[in-house]
Amino acid sequence: MMLVYGMTEFLSTFIECFIAYLVFSDIFLDKRRYGDRRMDIRLAIVGTVVVLFCNQFVLFSYFTLILIEIYLSVSVWRVYQVNYITAFSVTSFYFTCMNFFDFFILIAVSDFFDGSQTLDQILSSFGPVRAIVITIVNGLWAALYLFLKKYLKRLSVELKAAYLITALSLGGFIGFIFLSQQALKMIDNSMPALWFFVVCFLASMIFISYFAVMQKEEEHKVSFLEMRHGLLNQNYNSLNEIYRTNAKLYHDLNNHLNLLYQLLQEEKVEEAQRYIKEIAEPILVLSKKQWTGTDVVDAVLSSKIQEMKELNIVPDINVEFPENSTILPNDLCTILSNLLDNAIEAVEKLENNRIIKLTMRRANFFLFVRVINPCVQNRKFTAFPATTKENAALHGWGLRSVEDAVKRYAGTMECINDNYEFIVNIMLPFDRKN
Repeated sequence: MMLVYGMTEFLSTFIECFIAYLVFSDIFLDKRRYGDRRMDIRLAIVGTVVVLFCNQFVLFSYFTLILIEIYLSVSVWRVYQVNYITAFSVTSFYFTCMNFFDFFILIAVSDFFDGSQTLDQILSSFGPVRAIVITIVNGLWAALYLFLKKYLKRLSVELKAAYLITALSLGGFIGFIFLSQQALKMIDNSMPALWFFVVCFLASMIFISYFAVMQKEEEHKVSFLEMRHGLLNQNYNSLNEIYRTNAKLYHDLNNHLNLLYQLLQEEKVEEAQRYIKEIAEPILVLSKKQWTGTDVVDAVLSSKIQEMKELNIVPDINVEFPENSTILPNDLCTILSNLLDNAIEAVEKLENNRIIKLTMRRANFFLFVRVINPCVQNRKFTAFPATTKENAALHGWGLRSVEDAVKRYAGTMECINDNYEFIVNIMLPFDRKN
């Protein structure tokens, strides 16, 4: 029978650890560095072994809870591209909720039988009662996770929220220790009601926080849509102005040539030279160089390069664009416009080294895009640097808009801030159109 109890203990502990990794995967899925579900299983097995090893000394211990919490938070920090505070906050909150849920079921079962004696038997010794109870607890915990899974996928934990979650988890853990100690001393008729009230209060706090986060996300989405609409409108106006000037130039070209012919016929060379300079200005603005061979992309590049020159910023452009590829010009325009806008905004503040480098090359069926601009300081960040503008909710969406475009092609995007340079590397896989 001890073998059966041991297997039950192992499976129950493994379920709790593995569900933790499932929760992490739901929340941090797009930030995973390496590994897959098999790695989560291996990490959960290691965590289970750690817990069972500690249980050989004391079957129920707060030290074991803290140790496994540290183990899980460190493993999450290594597997996912998040800072340790964020990993620790989610781990702490998970264990706080799980501990309250587990003890609520244990209190309810113990009150139904012999009270504190049954609770002590479950927590301190192997046996059929413990095996049955922990099986029920973990079955209910797994069912609760499946019910909440779709909501977890919508969550995102930022650094500011991580500090608040950590503080709430610490307070919850202290409350758990106090209530569990009271339950170990004596279970009366009011104890299950008290734990039920605490669990309901915790659940209400979770749902209030969830809906607050969702409201914040909706506000960000609205801000993002407004910002994107503004960028599209700005790019549309720029392109429209370029094409309008281009159409006017071609329309007037015959008149220009006739006038120049007349001036040269009359040997008015100086007047002809002045006139050529006047009509050359719009031609220079249009920058007739074929950067990629795609009109829309070339127009955006020409517009941004002209903007750089007006701000005394040196453009270093080395680009090519694969013909007949599945990369849509509008997506490439979104990527280039936002990256170059951010680079121009950063370099505009500098007094020296005012240069922006854009490289876009193809290798087989991959398009590599790199934008480099100097900056005033090296900043630490997880995925993207935080915006330095006052209203963070209405700004800082440029790189996220680029990321959305990159994700549509299952590409990769990397931001690096080192040696007083900000570098964005993008890789876009593509196919040829039929």
